[in-house]
Amino acid sequence: MTEYETTFEGYSYRTSCRFGNRVKLSVDGGMVTVTGPRVGVLAYRLWIAVQVVLFWLIVPALLAAVILWDWRYLLLALVLAVAYWAFSGLGAVIHWAWADVSAIGSGSDPTVSFPVSTVQHVKIGRGWARNGLWLVIPLFVPGINKWSEGRTVSFEAPDGETGSDRAVYAVFMRNERDAAALAALLGGRVVPV
Repeated sequence: MTEYETTFEGYSYRTSCRFGNRVKLSVDGGMVTVTGPRVGVLAYRLWIAVQVVLFWLIVPALLAAVILWDWRYLLLALVLAVAYWAFSGLGAVIHWAWADVSAIGSGSDPTVSFPVSTVQHVKIGRGWARNGLWLVIPLFVPGINKWSEGRTVSFEAPDGETGSDRAVYAVFMRNERDAAALAALLGGRVVPV
């Protein structure tokens, strides 16, 4: 294959690989290289943890409103929902915009490389919100699943910084042909879902 055929550009979902926005993926010589805006481990984990807490606190607030028949718990649930949406959206924009600015300041985007042989669970379409990510954004998953059909390639591979072999990479490709080509290059069994 030529260099053009092994290098792809896509939109990286903000999964545990911590890449986001536009990324480049290259598969060459048995190695996968991902380059693009990436946030740090601690910032990502704190952002996820706060989202989990805010979202799942809405449930007891709604239960308390029904059980105690008190409108103030409905107000609390509304405040928690607004805080969740604001923290989720603004956090994403701020984290990955800052990663973009940092890359320009340093002259290079963060890059991680790993052997193709370490790639596991290659999927096209649904399945990108794995390893508990669906617990953070359950309201968004169905819509993104619909949008990702045939065009999002997700897989698990080494993180490159944490030593974890379970980071999830999920990239929305320009078209279904690129998605199929990338999934095939990543090896393993491609599971369109």
